[in-house]
Amino acid sequence: MKSDKAQKEINDLYMQLFDDLDFKNAPSIGITLSMNDEIPTFPIINQCWEMGKDVYIPKTFADYSMTFVKYTKDTELTESSFGVREPKNFDNNIMDPPDLLLVPGLAYSKTNNRLGFGAGYFDRYLAKYPTKTISLASSRQYYTDTPWPVYVLDKPIDKILVSTGDNDANNQ
Repeated sequence: MKSDKAQKEINDLYMQLFDDLDFKNAPSIGITLSMNDEIPTFPIINQCWEMGKDVYIPKTFADYSMTFVKYTKDTELTESSFGVREPKNFDNNIMDPPDLLLVPGLAYSKTNNRLGFGAGYFDRYLAKYPTKTISLASSRQYYTDTPWPVYVLDKPIDKILVSTGDNDANNQ
């Protein structure tokens, strides 16, 4: 995610997202705080704040459930057992679901399937709280076919914004 090509793709994905009508029209956005090799989400969060949107981040629980808690510059964070930064206090300022969820993943397919990180938090959440979903995929994360198993509990993403980079996706 640090090469020039990767940065161009990330910038392209930001522009696609910021121009997207679902994003523009959503008063509240659910988003994760990115980790090392993920598309950085802080520029998206800052854009949300500049647009007057409320930002919510997930708080996960041992039963594989999660809730979305309002995130501000003053939100105190703690690290989960997965190494994800989450809100330390989550008793108030909860919104289930935010108007739009930006759903993370490892890979995405043309049929809107998503390969998550394996714990099923987002699939369980979307089964309980259906809401609009968008994912951002670099060219390396996007597949024409779905080469991973898709289970009955897996929830497809409504819209996948794809950066094609300089070449077609390596999997097309």
